[in-house]
Amino acid sequence: MTYGYIGLILFCINVFSILSWVFMYSSSKDLYAITTSGKQYTATVISFTEEQRYDSEDNRYYTMYQPTVEFTTEAGNVIAKELDFSTSGLEVGDTYKVNYNEANDKVITLGFTMIMKLVGSFIFCFIFTLLLVGVIKFSLGHSMEGYKAFASKIGFQFFIPFLMIGFNLLLIYAIFYGNEVPLFVTGLLIFFSVMLGLGTLGYLKMIFTQGEPKMKQVGPNKWVGDWESKEAEEKYYQERYKKEQRRKNKRR
Repeated sequence: MTYGYIGLILFCINVFSILSWVFMYSSSKDLYAITTSGKQYTATVISFTEEQRYDSEDNRYYTMYQPTVEFTTEAGNVIAKELDFSTSGLEVGDTYKVNYNEANDKVITLGFTMIMKLVGSFIFCFIFTLLLVGVIKFSLGHSMEGYKAFASKIGFQFFIPFLMIGFNLLLIYAIFYGNEVPLFVTGLLIFFSVMLGLGTLGYLKMIFTQGEPKMKQVGPNKWVGDWESKEAEEKYYQERYKKEQRRKNKRR
């Protein structure tokens, strides 16, 4: 049974890795198309289709709406297209910025939707590619110490700052280019953006001055990370060095 679970996990990692690459390719292709071809238009929602989806956490159904928009090209042609996303709040008359390429008759939604697609595809591609590399190294019998150090460095020094900066950029985008919201909501967005910016600067300062935080197991399946003093850090590396030496001696 244990081998079955392990096999299922490995199968899922492989499948999701391939899907994440396809998703990343599609997002990158859309971004390239926007920057090299097509024209930008403001499209108006003329209708939408409804779909009932079940939320297992809330134990209820909720309605998602997929919009159909209409816009007029520079040549005077009226184009009606169904967009490739769904949203929980939509009304006829709402507007979206779109990129339209007459050569292939393709519409790409711009703005927040495009940003979320790019960010989401990058995150999934990054995580599952890193997992796939680890699975391949482990299956070939390679030492995992170098992989663990690399994954830790990439995670703490790149991935976490990327998420913090990316989320802050989304907040800034919502402040300046999002839908009209009450003044107090804009104030909350500004507050969270400033706090997140300060937190990002603090995190980067700790990374560059004290290095990566050390992960410790404090309970079953529970880990915490924190920065340690210089003495504790030296002790940690000394113990790690001793373990490596014992492992090498056993191989001999």
